[in-house]
Amino acid sequence: MAPVFADEPKPEDDVADQPGGADITVTARYRRESAQDVPIAITALAGDTLERQGAFNLKQVVQQLPSLNIQGISGRNQTITVRGIGTNAGGTNDGLEQGVGLYVDGIYRPRTGSVITDLIDVESIQLLRGPQGTLFGKNTVAGAIDIRTREPSFDGPEGRAEISYGNYDYLRGYLAVGAPLTDDLAVRVSYLRTQRDGLIYNTTYRERWDGLDNHAARFDLVWKPRDDLKLRLIADYSLQVGDVGFQSVAAVLPTTLGNGTQVRGFYRRAADVGYAPIAIDPFARRVDVDSSQYDEMPSWGVSLRGDWTSPGGLTLTSLSAFRRWQWIPNYDGDQFGANVSTQSIVKTDQRQVSQELRLASPGHQTIDYSGGLYFFWQEADDLSVTGYGRDAAAWLTTANTPTAPVSTLPSAALDGLLAIARVVPQTYSYAGYGQATWNASPVFRLTAGLRYTWEHKTGLYDAYAGGTAAPLSSFAAALQPAIAARRAALTPTGSYTASRDTRNLSGIVTAAYDLSADVHGYATYSRGYKSPGINLINRSNGVDIFVRPEKVDAYELGLKSRFWGQRAELNLALFWTDDSDYQANFVNNTVTPVVAYITNVGKLRSRGVELDARVAPLDGLTLTAAGTYNDARYVTYRAAPAQYLNSYLGLIDLSGRTASSAPKWALTGATEYVHHAGAHDLYVGGDASYRSGFYAAVNLDPYSWVPGYALAGLHAGVRDAEGHWDLSAWVRNLTGTDFYNTKAVNNTYGLVFAALGEPRTYGITLRGRL
Repeated sequence: MAPVFADEPKPEDDVADQPGGADITVTARYRRESAQDVPIAITALAGDTLERQGAFNLKQVVQQLPSLNIQGISGRNQTITVRGIGTNAGGTNDGLEQGVGLYVDGIYRPRTGSVITDLIDVESIQLLRGPQGTLFGKNTVAGAIDIRTREPSFDGPEGRAEISYGNYDYLRGYLAVGAPLTDDLAVRVSYLRTQRDGLIYNTTYRERWDGLDNHAARFDLVWKPRDDLKLRLIADYSLQVGDVGFQSVAAVLPTTLGNGTQVRGFYRRAADVGYAPIAIDPFARRVDVDSSQYDEMPSWGVSLRGDWTSPGGLTLTSLSAFRRWQWIPNYDGDQFGANVSTQSIVKTDQRQVSQELRLASPGHQTIDYSGGLYFFWQEADDLSVTGYGRDAAAWLTTANTPTAPVSTLPSAALDGLLAIARVVPQTYSYAGYGQATWNASPVFRLTAGLRYTWEHKTGLYDAYAGGTAAPLSSFAAALQPAIAARRAALTPTGSYTASRDTRNLSGIVTAAYDLSADVHGYATYSRGYKSPGINLINRSNGVDIFVRPEKVDAYELGLKSRFWGQRAELNLALFWTDDSDYQANFVNNTVTPVVAYITNVGKLRSRGVELDARVAPLDGLTLTAAGTYNDARYVTYRAAPAQYLNSYLGLIDLSGRTASSAPKWALTGATEYVHHAGAHDLYVGGDASYRSGFYAAVNLDPYSWVPGYALAGLHAGVRDAEGHWDLSAWVRNLTGTDFYNTKAVNNTYGLVFAALGEPRTYGITLRGRL
């Protein structure tokens, strides 16, 4: 499927304030076209609209994009799927790549954490569904999220300012100033600061956690010495800090397994170590985490875009970028008040370089074409550390039966022990791509594209034991063998390097036909490609650490229509996607000991229908609605990790079952009415969304079930007709619905952990613009 990029931002192209029948302009083939004419399933959201709704990050925006699902806990542990395809909930692994491409101003962002925080200077956000790759950038199998930012203006000095205040002492300040420095040089500088008290109370530290403390800054310079040449230099920096990324206890697992076996559950183990848990009530929003949870997530980068147009109308584009993203966590390993695991972190330092050269024809010819070359390099230097505390010996070494005595190992046996591993995956990716459209007649067009990708993957793994645990010689001789064995089991050691090359050819064929001037149909077949991975784990005999690429065959039928005197739009897409060599969790019982890791497990199928509608029944009134029905299933998945209640089996066959992280139904709607009252505009609007339930765990554990939920929001305000100021009030999660973002089942602790959705938030915002 072809990617769709918005034109260079212009005020008149802002999709936020367009009436129901006005065109939303995109450049799917690097030329200006109506979104209704482009044969692709696409949803466009404007920055101004999101601001009025009080949405300030991508996880809030997801409520308006029914085919998109984002699950996660921290800045590092985020998984994104489109139509049920992307990266599964067990796949947060820097040796694997995202199935959904994230782009900011055309630059690929492989780490979700670099775009999951506050959004700054957003002009538009567009969601593209289906495989990408024959027109630009990195290859992805599920879709792409394209974020475009506001560009410096040559029309004179400009300025934007915003101050927002809300409950939980939410405070957001934003300032952007810009001006033409000369006739051919313009600059824009912006800064954003967001603060909010925590949403969850820690009873151990007596502090509110899960707050906001974010900074973001941008420097944007445009040089346009001639009409046919433009250079844009962007430098950006963001920082998120705070006690964030932890999980709440959603439930305690039962102590009776499916075969009647009794196990030593959470409460019995807690009693064994003298720990008194707080009441299990996740939406009381209280935790008793007893170790540090202070995390930092800095991200910065520089990009340079150059566009040159030849006298014949050909456009040559160059995109060069360097980025660095860091995740500096301090995670409590057990996420509750006992001192079993004092930390469980993966400290990450990720760097990337990308270079793209692209040539596009002027358009409106018998054959329109574009093509390019793409290079991408990234390295993630990960330091994984798991620490054990004074309660580890009793909790982790006691037999898993309710009548077994508590372990005789002293608390000092594991206290202070660290399992350390340095993991460094690295990718070199080279690609050439091209796409051409034959305009066979005024109403029929045929498009074909190909992409060739060559990738070189390398990995380094080095694991060892460390920490301040008491020396083995300090224990009684009779205990030393048992202590040594337990320490060895918890701190695997090993070191190796590995590399592999992969080649791939992917492509697209689209036939588009205009049934009338306002009704457009299309049919598409595309072959997508998700890069191979290196699953850097402790190497066991017979385990292949390499993960083969995913290959996706996607079929789509679409219809885009406009009627009622251009006041209404109705778009329909039918999709069928087969994802072969699906990358997910796997249990290998052919080796001793049995080992679980991520590899190619079989085939996933996603099929369904998407509907988008937009209507302006009255002047000033706009209504939008969208919905997705998605039947996503594992066609084959024969060696999945067994669910908790049948964990005694080791593995199970999930073939034919509903896939994880894929709500079957997702619906959204929004409305806004603007009343012109002389020199002022009064406006009021609302939005609502619904997502049906889904399994958050890749093995479909019933205890990972996330119930369906509905959310609603309202906003209202007044602004002057010239757009110089805007005062609004907004509320999100109007009904105060309790809902989960994701869940995870932990057999070791006998608990279900969860990331909670945000409660009701509300506030007021004052904006000004020169």
